[in-house]
Amino acid sequence: MKSWKRPILIVLATLPIGLIAFIMLFMARSEVAFDEARCPFEQGELRLVREGVAVREDARTCQEGVEEHRWVLLREGRAPHEIARRRMDAQYFEGDYGWSASDEDGNVELTIRSPGQEPRVFRERPLAETAPR
Repeated sequence: MKSWKRPILIVLATLPIGLIAFIMLFMARSEVAFDEARCPFEQGELRLVREGVAVREDARTCQEGVEEHRWVLLREGRAPHEIARRRMDAQYFEGDYGWSASDEDGNVELTIRSPGQEPRVFRERPLAETAPR
């Protein structure tokens, strides 16, 4: 093999490894930024679903331009339970953004609407599956 081809082949062979390492470092940086201990959620809007059952939206911004929201189910006599979490560009939580919670056969159904996206529906696991034993 000619000597000028060898360095090019080495670069081409190691490029995917370098790219994977870069992507993993970028993801780790994002996860560290959104660590609960470093960047806690701020409690937000509370909506009553029915008596004794409510959903609270919490939010945080740990990187410029990126927001993370979570929806916590508050059921009387039970520990708070996270029903959904979304981390997206801040623009998706503006304008036509909205959410609703409803009672579907005794379980909570959460619908999240963000501009430019299809509505996302999250459902609480049936109470029979989550009952304390």
